Amino acid sequence: MKTLNKNYAAIILAGGHSSRMNYPKPWLKKGESTFLGKIIAVFKQFGIHEIIVVINEKFTSKEWKNELFDIVQNCKIIKNPHPERGRLYSLQLGLKVTTTDNLFIHNVDNPFIEERVLKLLQDHHAKTGVSIPSFKGKGGHPVIITQAINEELKNNYQNYKTLKEVFSNFPEKYIEVNT
Repeated sequence: MKTLNKNYAAIILAGGHSSRMNYPKPWLKKGESTFLGKIIAVFKQFGIHEIIVVINEKFTSKEWKNELFDIVQNCKIIKNPHPERGRLYSLQLGLKVTTTDNLFIHNVDNPFIEERVLKLLQDHHAKTGVSIPSFKGKGGHPVIITQAINEELKNNYQNYKTLKEVFSNFPEKYIEVNT
């Protein structure tokens, strides 16, 4: 699975306040790695050539320099100066720097990502719209969006409140992942 996936990029959303956790979600630990480090490692192992992390700019301060140093060589870092604008704003910031039409979108608060799920999504994703991993009828992450959603979010994200609302305007394909 280490072949380079040049037709895919990944955007990891870590631009929120982490207010419920009272600690930055990107820097929470899973074993020896941070949540963010673990997610990046799986996408890298899968061969994704372009990984973009949209992170709350306050989580890139000197206080977090060691954690940031561990990930900065493996991805593009986009600082979100306005986390109060929500997840769609973070996603739109990431979309501005992508060079690929097919995008994995993943939330930082779910470090339990598996290469086999990425492979299933990649192998069976819809040619238009969004592809969503499903387990027992419940959707999850990461999702894959295609160029039409990419363009809609780049140009009109302010017209929506949630990503789910954006997806409702496009074909949705659920892919059973058994995990």
